[in-house]
Amino acid sequence: MKASKRPPPLQLLPAFEASARLLSFSKAAQELHLTTSAISQQIKQLEELLGQPLFLRLTRRIELTDAGAQFFQVASKTLSIYRQGHAEFVHEFGQPELRLSMTPLIAHEFVLPQVESFQSSHPDVSISIEGSMDVVDFDAIGIDAAIRVGSGKWAGLTAWPVCECEAVLLASPALLAQHPIEGIQDLEQHTLIRRRHEQFGWDDLGALLGQGEVNGKGALLVDSDLAALHAAERGLGVVLSFLPVGTSIEAVWPGNRFTAVLPPVPTPLKAWFVFRTGSSKTELLQDAFTWVRSLLS
Repeated sequence: MKASKRPPPLQLLPAFEASARLLSFSKAAQELHLTTSAISQQIKQLEELLGQPLFLRLTRRIELTDAGAQFFQVASKTLSIYRQGHAEFVHEFGQPELRLSMTPLIAHEFVLPQVESFQSSHPDVSISIEGSMDVVDFDAIGIDAAIRVGSGKWAGLTAWPVCECEAVLLASPALLAQHPIEGIQDLEQHTLIRRRHEQFGWDDLGALLGQGEVNGKGALLVDSDLAALHAAERGLGVVLSFLPVGTSIEAVWPGNRFTAVLPPVPTPLKAWFVFRTGSSKTELLQDAFTWVRSLLS
């Protein structure tokens, strides 16, 4: 392939950047709301203009070539500068906007029921709340801030502590009426509900309690914390969830939806309010942090 001396059109960069970051044409298509075929065509056009293959197309996956890895740095930097500049432009001349990402549990049970209180004090701000279990890429999807659980150390991001978290074991009252739980050993008689890519799971809980591995009679794997809670509410098993320290189960889930299996267990987990270092929305983010912290602490 012969490379063009002119830089390729900028509209080809998002498809390549997303594909390279996710190492998947189909996931890139989903993120950009395009078809996989459209992504593939844009990548092929970009490769022809650059005169280099950017991906190794293997049977069930793709990998970046050396040229692809180098151009990924170019595309990422270019799009990051553009998005940041656009955000600053909108902040200066457009309607103020605040985009927050958080887990579905935090979004549905804590933030969305109280979002009117933030809107009333910031009537000119358009607020968007996205519930996702993914660790979002701030540059890729234009998020202003996220509530993350973890260490508080993420490259290029500022993290303010929101609250400490404790583990709670929950089950439906009907399930516990049939099979009571008096100690962690009784979990062997129950299905344990697990989440994909969980930071703190059943075995971590067992280690904290000095019990080692925690086993149930079976396991149910779901995609999110909210799905895990729905499964537990329907009596499908016992769920390991997390709440801000000192929060009562009844305050979050009224109506006798859940019964605590054991007393809350302190964990090393903390929730953080995370945003891009140097953001042009620092004042608005400070207000959002104060509001979120009041909901979770």
